[in-house]
Amino acid sequence: MGSVIAAIRKTSRKRACLLYAPLLVCLCATSAASQTSVPKVILTEEVVQRIEAQRSEDSVFALKYRALIARANAHLQSPTIVELLQKEDGEIHQAFQGFGERPVERLTTLALAWRLTGDNRYAERARTELLQLSDLETWHPENFLGLSRVSLAVSLGYSWISEALDPQDHQAVRTALVENGLKEADKIYGLDTLYFDNGWVAPQHWVYPAPVPKTLPDGTASADITWPVASFNWNVVCNTGMIVAALVASEAEPELANRIIERAQESIRNGLAMFAPDGAWSEGPMYGALSARDAAVLIDSLNSVLGHDFDLSKSVGLERFGEYLIHVTGPTGMLFNYGDSDTSTDPVALTWLASHYNQPSYNLPTANATPSSHPAFELIWQQSLEHEHIPPRKEAYWSGGLGLVTMRSSWNDPDATFVGFKAGPLRSHHNNLDAGTFVLEANNVRWAVELGIGNYQLPGYFTDKRFDYYRTATIGQNTLTFREANQIATGRAQIKEFGQFSGFNYTIADLSDVYGKTKGTIMRGIALVGDRTVLIHDEISSHLEGPVAWTMHTEAEVLIVGSNATLIQDDQELRARILSPPEAEFVLRSANPCETPYDSECQLQNPNSGIKRLMVDLNLDASTLPHTIIIVFESDGQATYKTVVPLSQWSLTASLPNNSERQ
Repeated sequence: MGSVIAAIRKTSRKRACLLYAPLLVCLCATSAASQTSVPKVILTEEVVQRIEAQRSEDSVFALKYRALIARANAHLQSPTIVELLQKEDGEIHQAFQGFGERPVERLTTLALAWRLTGDNRYAERARTELLQLSDLETWHPENFLGLSRVSLAVSLGYSWISEALDPQDHQAVRTALVENGLKEADKIYGLDTLYFDNGWVAPQHWVYPAPVPKTLPDGTASADITWPVASFNWNVVCNTGMIVAALVASEAEPELANRIIERAQESIRNGLAMFAPDGAWSEGPMYGALSARDAAVLIDSLNSVLGHDFDLSKSVGLERFGEYLIHVTGPTGMLFNYGDSDTSTDPVALTWLASHYNQPSYNLPTANATPSSHPAFELIWQQSLEHEHIPPRKEAYWSGGLGLVTMRSSWNDPDATFVGFKAGPLRSHHNNLDAGTFVLEANNVRWAVELGIGNYQLPGYFTDKRFDYYRTATIGQNTLTFREANQIATGRAQIKEFGQFSGFNYTIADLSDVYGKTKGTIMRGIALVGDRTVLIHDEISSHLEGPVAWTMHTEAEVLIVGSNATLIQDDQELRARILSPPEAEFVLRSANPCETPYDSECQLQNPNSGIKRLMVDLNLDASTLPHTIIIVFESDGQATYKTVVPLSQWSLTASLPNNSERQ
């Protein structure tokens, strides 16, 4: 992309304008007002008026309005962010490592409450928070993710309450944004364009995500420096914080603001490329939701100030992230938390996606829905969507880019059966060696669990050493392990078939490559049969010898009788049966890393308390092929599924009449 900035014109009493090819946009006011005028980012007067009108017409929206005011009132009674951090962490720089959403949520809540009510208590408390954060000597660029969150929080809060500040306040906040935020980012953008000439992707041309470089030429190894050229959530989060800060501080440092916006809008295409081709996020849904939320903040900020968003909202896959996030959320409300994802996340990005892309189905209520932790954005983005007919959601979902499938028996029944399955590539910033893993829910219980987030402080956690740890290794997934070895990190498992028939939804994946075997020799099929039965069907035709283990992690109590197991949790039962091989039996083992071969730094690893491994052990003989491992789960207490159908015949058999009545 050519230079975004064509000219910067400044005069002492006239406007300083930013020229973005092909659109000339003037950000700055006259110099007489330049000390106090602040661009209104996102929360324009039009938005405020719409919120006021909508709460008088929409009872559900009115409840969200009252929830915002209640949250703002609670903030009035609590210590400030800086006071809390000093008390909790002792050293402020430690807090910047794990700032999370606290600054953004607090300042946007207080500022919006003031804009909606005119109650000066909210403005005064937001002012105190802003000045305390601005008074910090540094925002610790060595923890740049935290720096970016503080930059975003201060920028939004400052923009939204700017009328309530005096000239000295303006000077203090602007100075902090420039010195602690923008100038630190400018150094990193300069380093990365120098060191990684091939790191920037062509605008609106999706490429495979750029890996995070392990080291810089000066020997530094840190995501805090490489985020502009990397393709993972930090790229989106950090660039968003810097662009919004540049928009807000453009009066104080127009040349610096121009340069930041130019570099950041190019850099962020590396991060937004992660949404391609179909919205699924390889780092897991928690990090995807965080990235989508910040992308929404970024796009709305640019549109509200510049009148355009550099076509970032047209990034391939961004619109479809809503479909992905909805489908990877089970009836329990928990996410299919592969990789370092947690089982919950803030769904507020769905609200923006629904209104921005006119996708009303994203806003349809579902059982056990998680409330947003950002009440201000929820109000700003929630618009009345009046549609006479919204097509029903499909019960099955397939992401070809990530190799991920979900299937469910119903959308609004909390007792529905749900299965999530992941094949896909294994290389991403937060991924595990987990091809073939699955989660299973029925009767409002998650029976097959993903272990989720590991300890980020473990030595080498974000290098290849991460696979020495139980939660990230293949042994810690719900899949097959051969001789307890890891899958190959550069391998790629692929979905070969995806079928939806009445009473029989299924997918079949080829896992061969991640085990270093010929294509088509290690296959896993998963099917939802009727409403209450899930089938896990493995076929191994590779000439492998020695031990292989089928594994499922569960929090349930497990009673085993040979080839039958009863799982008991929350007064519910799930029955598991081994259909093949007929002589196989279930066994139960500990998931404590210290009791496995993956015991590196085991005292620092999560002990996985309450987690058990339900397993089937086999000893393969290469002279007898193929080998099959078939497990059936039934949540209705009836052992009705008994027929063994080879994976090659699933499509044909599924399409026959009465396919759901399998005996």
